[in-house]
Amino acid sequence: MILVAGNACHNKWYDSNVHQGKIIYDISFPNEKNSVMMDLYPKELCFHFKGDMLHSQIKTSYDLLASDIIINTQEKTLTQLLKNMSKRYSVKLNSIEAEEWMKQYPKMNLELTDETVVIAGYTCNKTIAHFPGDSIMPIELYHTKGLGLCNENWWNQYQGLDGFLLGYEIEQFGKRMSVRAREVIFEPIPDSKFEIPAEYVPIKPNEMFEQITSIVKEYM
Repeated sequence: MILVAGNACHNKWYDSNVHQGKIIYDISFPNEKNSVMMDLYPKELCFHFKGDMLHSQIKTSYDLLASDIIINTQEKTLTQLLKNMSKRYSVKLNSIEAEEWMKQYPKMNLELTDETVVIAGYTCNKTIAHFPGDSIMPIELYHTKGLGLCNENWWNQYQGLDGFLLGYEIEQFGKRMSVRAREVIFEPIPDSKFEIPAEYVPIKPNEMFEQITSIVKEYM
């Protein structure tokens, strides 16, 4: 295993020329006050990659809740997994359905700046996302092309952004979550990491949205 962090010389781990590894992100909620419920909020996001496959996972403390996204960048499919205690659900979307799914997030206009910042050893460009009518405070996005990963962002709410995100914020359900990469690790990742576990029950997109909304109301 080769750990890459804090320097500009990036060694890569390869197996049969497949680019693979993981990115560890720190999570914070800058606008939230300390409370008992804050102890349940997620502290970390893990993002695995291997060839055309991507898998991000975020979970709460004590592993009570977990939300996973599995992306096939070649076939352009997105699978959302949701774990709530003993309940497990999944929904699989093509690129058109994924674009419709992203409408749950606030609309934004992207302003690329000349600023750069180094995150986890990679130089990132800074983009500011503005929301119509100043309904939401602008957010800062930091993206790089140095990782050799999919830069299209068709599978997230930042479509049109050029580069892979190493620092960003999400505004949803009245909450703002800040995410920033801590380290990039190149290591072998098993194919099973990108498979949908059998215990997850397939549901429709609107049903998944209802499940997510219910969880936010209950826990956040």
